[in-house]
Amino acid sequence: MMEELIKYLSEKLDVDVSEISPTSHLIDDLDSDDWTNLEVIIEVGKKWNRPITDEEAETIETVQDIFDIINS
Repeated sequence: MMEELIKYLSEKLDVDVSEISPTSHLIDDLDSDDWTNLEVIIEVGKKWNRPITDEEAETIETVQDIFDIINS
C-alpha cells in the first residue's frame, strides 16, 4: 500500500516516484504547500475510504504519517 500511496503522491505533486520515500517531508522535500497538503489529505482519505480528521491532519508532515493514519 505504501507504493500505491507514493505513486498517488507522485502524480498529485508532480514529483518523480524515485524522489519520494516514507520519510519524505511533504513541504520541505516534496515542495508542497499547505493548500495542496489539505487537498491531498482529503483525497487520500476518500481514495482509501478512511476519512482523516482535522486533528490527524494537523499531525501530518511526512509520507509515513499519511500511511500510518490511513492504516489505523
